Amino acid sequence: MMSIRNLTATTALLLLIYISGNCEALQNAKPMKKDTLSAKAVYLSYMDEMMDKMMMPAKAASPEGAFFEEMIPHHEGAIQMAKYEIAHGKDFEMRQLAKSIMAEQNSEIGLMKLWLKDNSKSPAKISPEFQKAMDKTMDVMMKSLEQDTLVRENDYAFAQVMIPHHQAAIDMARVILTYSKNEELITFARLLISNEQIEITQMSGFLK
Repeated sequence: MMSIRNLTATTALLLLIYISGNCEALQNAKPMKKDTLSAKAVYLSYMDEMMDKMMMPAKAASPEGAFFEEMIPHHEGAIQMAKYEIAHGKDFEMRQLAKSIMAEQNSEIGLMKLWLKDNSKSPAKISPEFQKAMDKTMDVMMKSLEQDTLVRENDYAFAQVMIPHHQAAIDMARVILTYSKNEELITFARLLISNEQIEITQMSGFLK
């Protein structure tokens, strides 16, 4: 099973090369500009940048702190993808959803940073089981993105990538609900699950 903390920059670069459909570049790999990629590959490149941030060593010692430290860059990845959809999408519904995602996730990032500031000395400890469960959410997400990497229609690609991205956030929230007894965090996680499930339903309807 792949752990997000075991990925390397080289692995990330090879993934980008693969999804661009340019296998010959494996011998002379160079960073690619987003304007040379298909729509799906652009969103996957944002996902790759997000994963790099999520791999940074955890500063928090508690499950709650570790959850927020991973969820913040996860949300930041969604914001970057939403910005790209707003700028390049054609479908009004998807562009409006992207605006809603930006506002919602910016607000949640603010709440998470405030929680980390106020609870920096939590006595709780991260267990190996908790970290394994968190890593599995990213493993599942990345495996769900391996197909149809050359989708060029932007609105479709946005929904296709954002659905597993949102599902991963839901899965992460469910993990922390299992390992935390902090009422404030539990309320936050349940609201996150509700909000993101609604958006998954909307995007799934668009793809039909």
